[in-house]
Amino acid sequence: MIGNSILSSYGNPVAELYRGLINELAQYGHRTTFLERENKDKYQYRDMLRSPYCEVWTYQDTDQLLSEYRRAIQSADVVILGNGVEESDRIAAWIAEEARGITVYYDSNLARTIKNLEGALAVGDCLSCRTVSNFNLFLSTTGGPALSRLKKVHDVSFPRPLYESVDPYTFYRTDTERQYDLGFIGNHKAERAAQMEDMLFSPARFTPNRQFSLAGGGYDKQENWPRNLTYLEYLPETNLVDFYNRQRCMLVISRADRKELGFTPSRRLLTAAACGVPVLTEDWEGLEEFFEPHREVFCVNDKQGVLDVLYGTEESHRNRVGAEARRRILGQHTISHRAQQLLEYLDEVAD
Repeated sequence: MIGNSILSSYGNPVAELYRGLINELAQYGHRTTFLERENKDKYQYRDMLRSPYCEVWTYQDTDQLLSEYRRAIQSADVVILGNGVEESDRIAAWIAEEARGITVYYDSNLARTIKNLEGALAVGDCLSCRTVSNFNLFLSTTGGPALSRLKKVHDVSFPRPLYESVDPYTFYRTDTERQYDLGFIGNHKAERAAQMEDMLFSPARFTPNRQFSLAGGGYDKQENWPRNLTYLEYLPETNLVDFYNRQRCMLVISRADRKELGFTPSRRLLTAAACGVPVLTEDWEGLEEFFEPHREVFCVNDKQGVLDVLYGTEESHRNRVGAEARRRILGQHTISHRAQQLLEYLDEVAD
């Protein structure tokens, strides 16, 4: 597999996606070699010195990758290229020429890929119209109509969804005291500032005797924030379970491009649900494929919707919703389910 760093999750959310999937494949007896570009500036941000479930080989630039790892590509049963790798187009062409096994592209940001393809843009870490159809299997964390359009418009073979997933041994319910009525995790994004104001800050101001929480970077203007909002600029991955379990409810706001495509459950949505925390999120196309609205998640669109769930809904009902969501996660959205899906897709392509 060639992808962004598996040793560092700093500014690299796909690290957790890759780690979980490769670890689960190792349980089935499959051996993985991960190739990542060496970045000395980010050595201090590594949260792994070495991977416990795969070999990690590094390269300094694309020239070295193509010259030194040719035999590795030729001998692999499966070659996977992840999105966001520098000079992806060149690497994709090389894989198509050298690989003798099944070739796979795994896209965790389909909205960006589609924008690049439709605009015929020359983006270095994206595929182009020339190479997007090179692979035997095109996997994406987005499903639904967007994948069907790829097949029709760009002649992509075997487009299949391989959604985000959760390790149930990492995310779970605890008996920690619930300190906050509502929490949110996410870095500042201008596109969702209005929703943050409407669905987090405004409810906090409206109920000054209640406690709210926010974790994420990039929030500069804090002087007008409500005093009953606790802010954590940085939340390590190892502290996520504790943070989730201190919330009576979690707010999850999807990125605009993901909402536009639909059928894209975010990692935050799945991990919060895996902890059994009642989740408040907007309704987006395809949500019902993953959770049943109002039975497994609460759909809210504004301040009043948030307040109705927090203070107009019995706590016992909120807890049942959280428990049902966790049950859904364990039944359909674990890493084990995704690894099995990947192996089934590979069998499908091989046939």
